Amino acid sequence: MNQNSSKVMRPIPYQDGYVVWHEFGAPRGDALPLILLHGGHGSWEHWISNVEALSKHFYVLVPDMPGYGESSLFDSQFQAGILDPLLTTINALLGAEQSFNIAGFSFGSFVATHLALQRKDINKIALLGTAGHGGPRRPRGDLLSWRSLYAKRDWDGVSAIMRKNLYLHMISEYDRIDALAMRLHQDACVAARFKSRPISRAGGLVELLQDYGGEVLLICGEHDVTCVPEYLEERLVHGHSNRQMELVKDAGHWVQYEKADQVNASLIKWFE
Repeated sequence: MNQNSSKVMRPIPYQDGYVVWHEFGAPRGDALPLILLHGGHGSWEHWISNVEALSKHFYVLVPDMPGYGESSLFDSQFQAGILDPLLTTINALLGAEQSFNIAGFSFGSFVATHLALQRKDINKIALLGTAGHGGPRRPRGDLLSWRSLYAKRDWDGVSAIMRKNLYLHMISEYDRIDALAMRLHQDACVAARFKSRPISRAGGLVELLQDYGGEVLLICGEHDVTCVPEYLEERLVHGHSNRQMELVKDAGHWVQYEKADQVNASLIKWFE
């Protein structure tokens, strides 16, 4: 992202804290606002390679979800800790009657689908590397713990583990793990306080989408370890005229970072 890009950080008060939203571009009369939600152990910067391109077409709003990044942690439960703060602060930013589109990544996809059922003015959704599908996964190995090394300030050790975990879970090839990805991943992991994994792994997406009548785009990396693309297509897309799926070749879970240009083009086409 061009560091000179138009960006506003807006902390929106909620209870005794705030949800930090990052705004790119400005409201437009020819397109609905677009909200982007990051994944678990993430921050708004999961979308750092996308906001500039997308903001040329949409008014883009990206939060640090509650308990992540610079936003406050309100509750350990999903509804009270994630959904209620997001719904309230979205209404504060856009107004309670404003329609918008939403794209989510990983855990953020599951959050986006819940929001689409609880706020009826969401027009279209896009789910990237979606969590909550309840189907098979293709793990490369168990993620490594970095906290003890971080407490000891063993920065070389922390860096080695972060790189390994990025390869195990997020990015398909070691040589694509650049300095920016390392910095984003470490900052987000250190700041993460909300525990998303039990929610992400519990399933429920199939049932949620049955209740959502709008249009859905699923985007999945060919080598995404968190899912089996064929399963997602059969279980979530087949037989539903309002749903589409795009398989991104030569990409892993963090598909919008690894294949930013392709994903940006797909999202612009979908939401325009």
